[in-house]
Amino acid sequence: MEFQEQFILIRNTFLGDIQVRYYGIIVVTAMLVAATVAARLAQSRKYDPDHVWGALTWGIFPGIVFARLWFIVFPPATLTAGCATGGICQDLSWYLQNFFNTTNGAIAIWSGGLSIFGAVLGGLLGVWLYFSRFHNAVARVFYVIFYPLTLVGDALSWLVTMVWRRVTRKEVTPFALPRFVPSFPAEGMPMMAWLDIGAVVLPLAQFIGRWANYVNQELYGTPTTLPWGITIDMNNRVAPYLSPVDYPIDTLFHPLFLYEGLWSLVAFFVLLNLYNRNRNQFKVGDFFVLYIAQYAFIRFFLEFLRVEVAYLPGTTINSSQAFTALLFVLAVGTFLVRRSKPASQSYDEASRMPAAPQPEAA
Repeated sequence: MEFQEQFILIRNTFLGDIQVRYYGIIVVTAMLVAATVAARLAQSRKYDPDHVWGALTWGIFPGIVFARLWFIVFPPATLTAGCATGGICQDLSWYLQNFFNTTNGAIAIWSGGLSIFGAVLGGLLGVWLYFSRFHNAVARVFYVIFYPLTLVGDALSWLVTMVWRRVTRKEVTPFALPRFVPSFPAEGMPMMAWLDIGAVVLPLAQFIGRWANYVNQELYGTPTTLPWGITIDMNNRVAPYLSPVDYPIDTLFHPLFLYEGLWSLVAFFVLLNLYNRNRNQFKVGDFFVLYIAQYAFIRFFLEFLRVEVAYLPGTTINSSQAFTALLFVLAVGTFLVRRSKPASQSYDEASRMPAAPQPEAA
């Protein structure tokens, strides 16, 4: 095992040499830590914390797909700079033509290029499916797909249990993989109270996850003389900062990942405090709206410093700023309209979970 700058290299496995990237380790850690906090919040409100893990599981795949899709639809200008001059041009058309290129193609998520906007949209789609009336139908599909895996898992569990009993001479309950058997009400479950819990912990996940950008030396800004600036290796720089003469190796750049990360950490503690202490002064869904507003606000202004800017196709309009400006206006407008209408119930009353469905008789 060798520890490289951006990955751990495991040599001579049965699959050959394997790279385990710190980026992936940090992102997975961010999800697990945030989900653990969300489960604790749910449990404190007498919600079933298993739904946190279920919603996370359902949101991961569409989150990754949409995160990559957003990136290839709105690629940074550094990848499309040569489109008009016949130079290197990695626009949407290029990604579609090189879809299965394992180095830089659309499928190569391991090479970088995942957008948080797409990740949140895709994750929301997965969460909506989890809590919707479509849950049982999708769960049955999962059950069919993963049924062979559960059989293998149960067989291994039985084998380990038999060996353990013989060694220890103690009774042990065999471990069984989940069966994905539908247990939701046919009409689904209310989602907004769960989105509020997600809105509280998402900034924590972003704070942890942004350190993955530091490892990859990405998400940095323009040069700065501030003492907390960071150096960027020449092979991780983009135009116009490629010249070692104009921008020597010791040139400092704004650590945008750190700015956004620290903002997200503060946002987490503010939202957590409001949720725990002042929840009944809000309506169900308000915390999700506040999350959108605060992130749209900081992202809009950080884009002024960012060097890898993506533009709306055929324009010079920063796509991230356009999207976050629209989100901020919609979120603030929605919050103000909701606040202008008196609530008929307190937050705790309005967000009370329905009783768990009873298991069907055998």
